[in-house]
Amino acid sequence: MKVKDLAQFAVELKGEGLNRDEGVLYGSPEGRVKGVLVTWMATVEALQAAAARGCNTVLCHETLYFRPQGKDFRPQHLGWTANRNRLNAAAAGDLNVLRLHGTLDRICIWDDFVAALGIPDPTPGTGLRKVLTIKPTTVRSLVRKVKAVFKLKRVRVAGDLNKTVRTVGFPWGGLGLDSNIGYQAMCIERGADVLIAGECDECGMIFALDAGVPIIETGHSISENIGLRNFTKRLRKQFPKVPFIFYPKKRWFGFV
Repeated sequence: MKVKDLAQFAVELKGEGLNRDEGVLYGSPEGRVKGVLVTWMATVEALQAAAARGCNTVLCHETLYFRPQGKDFRPQHLGWTANRNRLNAAAAGDLNVLRLHGTLDRICIWDDFVAALGIPDPTPGTGLRKVLTIKPTTVRSLVRKVKAVFKLKRVRVAGDLNKTVRTVGFPWGGLGLDSNIGYQAMCIERGADVLIAGECDECGMIFALDAGVPIIETGHSISENIGLRNFTKRLRKQFPKVPFIFYPKKRWFGFV
């Protein structure tokens, strides 16, 4: 089995080719796969864990290299310390790094985020630009549910906790950020009166506030890990002779 076979499996599930930002970011599509570590982001820690566990391939959702927002990646960005450290870790482990981003969002990540929350979706697998109805409930009750589902002691919320809501939008991953504000706007235009998000920043939360729509933040990796875990199970079934390890991360920061 080669690295390109992993990508081809995802392409077949999606029904179309990889996105522009996806593919093999380090190593070779022709590389022979000995073991695969599936993770949300190919951090230095995850890359080192792959090598330590006998995997020569990392399948990640987020990009391997950081770059300025809205700019194309340029070779000089490899000089950034974080990028250089990741490059060194990949080289030390003789790893292949395959990114599947929007492809996995389409295949499973959005649907699995919604399913984990127990919210019925009458048309699963039909895209990401939709909102769903729920039984009328207060934002406060919805917050309790979100905390229980993702085993979170606390979440960030903006808006009226006592508001009764009926239609939910899901700006999962990084779509609660100001840089992706168009997705929030789309959800609200389609009738969402509450948002359950992945990662938010202050401006993204203010946008929801000014729209009169409460927003609940779970976390970028938290909202996407469940889909990645389930995709790892699919890979094990499809390629039974290859070891697949899911490497989850909870919050990437703490409170002091």
